[in-house]
Amino acid sequence: MKLKGYRSARRARIAVGLILAFGFLVCLAAPQTQQPSNKLPREKTFNRPKPQTPSTPEMPTQNRYQEDKIFLEQADSLFRNDLREDIKIVKGNVMFRQGGMTMTCDSAYFYTEQDRADCFGNVRMVQGDTLFIYADRLYYNGFEHFARLRNGATARKVRLINRTDTLITDSLDYNLAMRLGWYEKGGELRDPTSTLTSIYGQYSPATKDAEFFYDVVLINRKDNFKLYTDTLYYNTATGIARIETKTRIEGENDTIITTGGTYNTNTGFADLTRRSLILHTDSNKNVVTLEGDSIIYDRDTEISRAYRFTAPGKKSRPVVLTDTANKSILIGGFGYFDNKARESMATDYPLLMEYSRPDTLFLRADTIRTYNLQTAPETDTLGNLLKEPVDYYLAKAYNRSRFFRADLQGVADSMTYVGIDSMLYMNRKPVVWSENRQVSGEIIEVHINDSTADWARLPQNGMMMEHVDEDFYNQLSAKTMLATLENGALRRLEAEGNVMAIMLPEEDDGSYNKFVNAESSFLDVFFNDEDFERLKMWPQVNGVVTPIGQVADDAKLLRGAVWLEDIRPVRRWYGDKVTWDDELGEISDALEKYFSTP
Repeated sequence: MKLKGYRSARRARIAVGLILAFGFLVCLAAPQTQQPSNKLPREKTFNRPKPQTPSTPEMPTQNRYQEDKIFLEQADSLFRNDLREDIKIVKGNVMFRQGGMTMTCDSAYFYTEQDRADCFGNVRMVQGDTLFIYADRLYYNGFEHFARLRNGATARKVRLINRTDTLITDSLDYNLAMRLGWYEKGGELRDPTSTLTSIYGQYSPATKDAEFFYDVVLINRKDNFKLYTDTLYYNTATGIARIETKTRIEGENDTIITTGGTYNTNTGFADLTRRSLILHTDSNKNVVTLEGDSIIYDRDTEISRAYRFTAPGKKSRPVVLTDTANKSILIGGFGYFDNKARESMATDYPLLMEYSRPDTLFLRADTIRTYNLQTAPETDTLGNLLKEPVDYYLAKAYNRSRFFRADLQGVADSMTYVGIDSMLYMNRKPVVWSENRQVSGEIIEVHINDSTADWARLPQNGMMMEHVDEDFYNQLSAKTMLATLENGALRRLEAEGNVMAIMLPEEDDGSYNKFVNAESSFLDVFFNDEDFERLKMWPQVNGVVTPIGQVADDAKLLRGAVWLEDIRPVRRWYGDKVTWDDELGEISDALEKYFSTP
């Protein structure tokens, strides 16, 4: 009977052992990672076999700060597995240590021979005095210094906290030797200024370097900038994001589109090193865009500087600044835009194209500036507002300026175009051509209406020439001159003060036989469809009529008259259409000589 009872008890112990072993194998066979889920179970996410052979926890006597071994520091209770002496089941206030890292939890399986620990419930990892990781479960390999942390009932998210940085995810893998953590199914990194989310991400607490891939979104909480991309490299210490793929950065008034460069989330300073585009939007929703091979952008000053590549071997395209409200495009080798002042500038063979009218105006110079200005409100003596401020456009071209339209062309050392009254002011050696006519003077003022120029004024010492045939020209000089045009055709010409004229009247058969040289104080000429209609000179006229064949060569031109066709802007500067592959308007030798001559 004793033998039979002994065998029954032995079979019972074997059965219990097999049950424990089977439960242990089920735990070992559990998948290494789990799919993240928005719905977390309310019950425990694991099952523990009931422990056998209660025992008091043992505290090791050797150095417990060894980097290559896990030590059990404390637990409320410890149970041994009769079939696996290397497995310890610990419960209550559990703490493990490896080197300077500690792990605490509610309960754990401790694999002493394999130097592993599976921790469950209120898991916390602490490395040094700066790194804290919180999770529901921890699977830790001491040989490899590798941890797999998962969310669950006691921690709905895995959280890694490194001073002011917090990484949040459902599932985190962390290599203590490399001091690198990563997630593969969605996560979030927060620092003092920004929040970053992505599908895949990794973070190093030691260097504070982070890498993000797929559906990356950076939200700058300081100024509400949002960055969207698929790949981003970021450092939480510097706040600098490194961009290497197509990226869109959206702010309250500005949007940046780029494929390369850096963006400082603390200062809002962007250094874009590949072809990029910035869209500036004002309070009226008008947009100014700046495009360049490289751009430097300052959020605080709202100033952008764009450059064209000049290094050999790099594909180079001009800087392009487009003002949609004023229908103008400004290009060049360097471009500048101040969003607060609404001011732009271009240098390095700049070209301004103003397309508000049917025929585009092309303007070139060494430097071109444009302004979006506002008139001052008018008030009466009592301070009552009489007139609201009006927005208007102003463009200035400095040094060796020239413009081209199909009906009108001109050069001057400097030009100013004022949009509010459609006036073009030309200073220092200005010349304007229309058809076969040339007008020059110390200053030229041209008024441009919706379709073409409708009048031009020469307030100081003007000269007009009209090519007639071979080396003969109709000519007129005076202290002041005013030309009135209609649909691009000259209708009336008024001159005042020291008026001198050379005219070749056209005969009925279309020939020219007479050469008229006359002087007076005033002159008024009327034209009909470009043909001379009538002329009036007063109060006294002095002159001489000479047969054309008897005119000496030195008498064919008035004093100071020079036909300047060789510096006239022509359409071939720009080709049949505007392209970015032209020579950006390099100045001709003849024009260079003209402006350099006193």
